[in-house]
Amino acid sequence: MKKFLIKLSYTVLPVWLLLVGLATYLWMTDDNSGDLMRLGLIDTGPEYSDSIRANLLPQVYFKSIDNDSLLSVDTCDVLVIGDSFSHGGGVGKQGDYVNCLAHDSQRSVVLYTPQDPTLSSPMQIAYDVLDLGLIDSTHVTNLVVQEVERYIVSRHCGFRSDPNRTILSSGTQAAQQPATIDEKRQDVSPLLRVKDFMFYHLFGANPIYKVKLSSPMFGGKEPDRLYFYNEDVKLGIDVDSAQRQQVVNCYRHVIDKARKRGVNLVLLVACDKYDMYQNIIVDNPYPAKTLNEDIRRWMSPGELDCFVFAKDVLHPLVEQRVRDVYLFNDTHWSPASSHIIAREVINKLK
Repeated sequence: MKKFLIKLSYTVLPVWLLLVGLATYLWMTDDNSGDLMRLGLIDTGPEYSDSIRANLLPQVYFKSIDNDSLLSVDTCDVLVIGDSFSHGGGVGKQGDYVNCLAHDSQRSVVLYTPQDPTLSSPMQIAYDVLDLGLIDSTHVTNLVVQEVERYIVSRHCGFRSDPNRTILSSGTQAAQQPATIDEKRQDVSPLLRVKDFMFYHLFGANPIYKVKLSSPMFGGKEPDRLYFYNEDVKLGIDVDSAQRQQVVNCYRHVIDKARKRGVNLVLLVACDKYDMYQNIIVDNPYPAKTLNEDIRRWMSPGELDCFVFAKDVLHPLVEQRVRDVYLFNDTHWSPASSHIIAREVINKLK
C-alpha cells in the first residue's frame, strides 16, 4: 500500500494538481478580456478593458423589456431589436450604441429582448412584432433593427412570413439560431475549458484567429495584431443566388410590413471585425468579404433609404488609422464608435 501511495504521489497527483491549477487560472482570468479572449482562452489582462471602460456613459438611459404584453403597452419614440451589438456586447450597456442613442437623442428608447433565446433573429422578431400588431396601440414612431454581418445569410434563409410559422406569442420553439460567442462558452465545466485550453494551445485549433496589421490600430500591448472570430471568414463569404434572393426577400418583407404599419424603419448592419480590417492585414491568407457591398447592390435605392451600414460609417476611420474603432479583445465596436453609430441612426429617425 505504501509503495502504491508513493507511486501515486509522483504520477497521478502532479497531473491532478496541474489540472486544478490550470482550471483555477482560467477561472481567475476569465473576465479580464472581451468575448474573443474568453472563447479563445487568451489572457490579455484587465488593463485594456479598464482603459476602454474609463470612457463609458455614467448610466444606462434606455429601458429593456422581454415580454410581449409589456411591449404592447409601452409607448416609446424608438424601439430597438437586435443581437449582441444592441445588448451590451463589448464593455456592457453603458458603452452600447443603444445607450448613446437614448442619451444623445434625448428620446425614449426601448430595447426588446424576447424571453425565448431561440428567437434570436432580429429580422424575424421585427417582422412578427409588426405582423402581430404588438406596437399598433403604442404609437412607436421608429423601429431600429440591428444584425451582425456574419449571421445575415443564415438568419435570413431561416426567415418565415407564412401565416402558420412560429410567432412570438405561440409559446413553441422557433428554428434554432446561431449561438453567439459567449453563448458557446456558457455553462462549460472547468475541466472542459482546461481541455479546450490544451487543445487550442498545443494543437493550434483555436477558434480565434490572430493576424498582423500593417499599422498599429489598437491600444494595449499588441497594437498591430488583429484578433477575430473564425466564423467571420466562414460565414457570408460565398453566397449563392438562392441565398441572395432569401436575404433580399427577408429585407423586403420587413420593409413592406413597416411601411404598411406606418413605422419608420432603420436597418443597422453591424460589420464583422475581419471585414472592417481585412484590407490592412499583412499577407492576408483569407478570402475577401464583400457582403456589405453586395447588400447595397442587391437592394433598390428606395429600400436602401432604410439602411445604416456600420462599415460605411466606421471604415473611413480605419483608413485614417484611428485606433480602437473596434475593440482589440472583442468582436464589437468600441464605445467611441457607439456614439458615431448612434449619430447615424439618429439622422434616420422621424
